[in-house]
Amino acid sequence: METYHFRAVKKRFQPLTTIMKKLSTALLLALLCSTAFAGPGEDRQKSFKKVLLSFEPIGVMLRDGPFRKDQFIKHADDLKAAAAVPFTLFKPNSIDDVSRAKPEIWSQPAKFKAEQDKFLAAVSALQAGARSDDLATVRIKYAAVTQSCKSCHDSFRGPKR
Repeated sequence: METYHFRAVKKRFQPLTTIMKKLSTALLLALLCSTAFAGPGEDRQKSFKKVLLSFEPIGVMLRDGPFRKDQFIKHADDLKAAAAVPFTLFKPNSIDDVSRAKPEIWSQPAKFKAEQDKFLAAVSALQAGARSDDLATVRIKYAAVTQSCKSCHDSFRGPKR
């Protein structure tokens, strides 16, 4: 008797489980497609956030302490590894709804390249200085990276949308 009852219940809810499976599959496909087709603005933002994830802890250590040299060196090395990547994502005509890039990036390529070079040089100097014990010099190198970011953003980054 229990077997019959179980089969009847199972048969009754079978259409519901089929619908749920189809809905779950459709939702998963939509999610995969949306992440696979991220636009250039979103790709650049993600890349710059990776840079920031290495840069922010350095600033916290220098401002608030404690200064842990081994962690500082690790973050400086990670920053150096990530620093050049975002600049490879500024392809022509790649302004989208997410992008804050100004058209001047492509209309003034020499100036944009100079800002990029200044940033990468400042990051390299910070990485090299991370191994020293002279915190005053390290703070100056950190400030140079910060100033480089600000200079580029002032010229080539638009307001939030």
